[in-house]
Amino acid sequence: MAQQTAKLLGATVPLAAAGALVATQFHPYAAAAIGVGTTRLRLAPTREAGASVTARSHGHGQLGAVLASAVAVDVSHLHAGGLRGRSASGKSASAADHRAARPGRHRRPVTPATPAGPACTGDGTADPYFLPANYQAIVDFLTAHGYTDMAAAGIAGNIYQESKGDPESVGSGGGGLIGWTPLPAGLVTGNPATDLQTQLTALLTYNQQWAQYIPMLNAATTPTQAADVFMDYFERPGIPAAYNRESAAVAVAQACGFIS
Repeated sequence: MAQQTAKLLGATVPLAAAGALVATQFHPYAAAAIGVGTTRLRLAPTREAGASVTARSHGHGQLGAVLASAVAVDVSHLHAGGLRGRSASGKSASAADHRAARPGRHRRPVTPATPAGPACTGDGTADPYFLPANYQAIVDFLTAHGYTDMAAAGIAGNIYQESKGDPESVGSGGGGLIGWTPLPAGLVTGNPATDLQTQLTALLTYNQQWAQYIPMLNAATTPTQAADVFMDYFERPGIPAAYNRESAAVAVAQACGFIS
């Protein structure tokens, strides 16, 4: 194997004789560290492989007295962890060799964000009379959009009174989950699965007209309290039937495992 050399202050010397001179993972596009005894050099090479560059000594080692001043190092003469440099025979390394020896960047592995799971994970144990249809989907949708467990249960309790949780429900002058009056076009189309999602999205928009009361709704500590806040400040029904709304909210909270 041809002997590897380094050019120091114009003199070509074997690497082994330069006080354990080692170039670690060197390539023409990044700085490299060279250890000479206890002396460390930081090289900032140009983009041209084999170009002479200037480095400064940061320490004192076997060659510290010599290297304390700026030194010229011929990049192509360095052997860097598998990178073929110019040997005593004068053969230069190829650009592909330099690219192949470019060190990999050490990055902290990125952990993908874990999507929020469903909020309603109870076993469904509750008074079935007051449990609205689709209560799980309703609660999970609302909690995924910023409502607390109690707030979601309170809204679901009001939905029970208005439609029993049936998105296809239509009454005198209104219809849908919360009994929109008048019923907007496109909310009830005869496709329950699609209409459920459409109406839940419309519910978010509906609630925004009373946005100043959302913090109060989310601050409710019981499903009964949340049902009352939604009834008084959002639903504003002509026939309150508060007992039904409160009882349904409690049933939803129990079924979802929010309360025992």
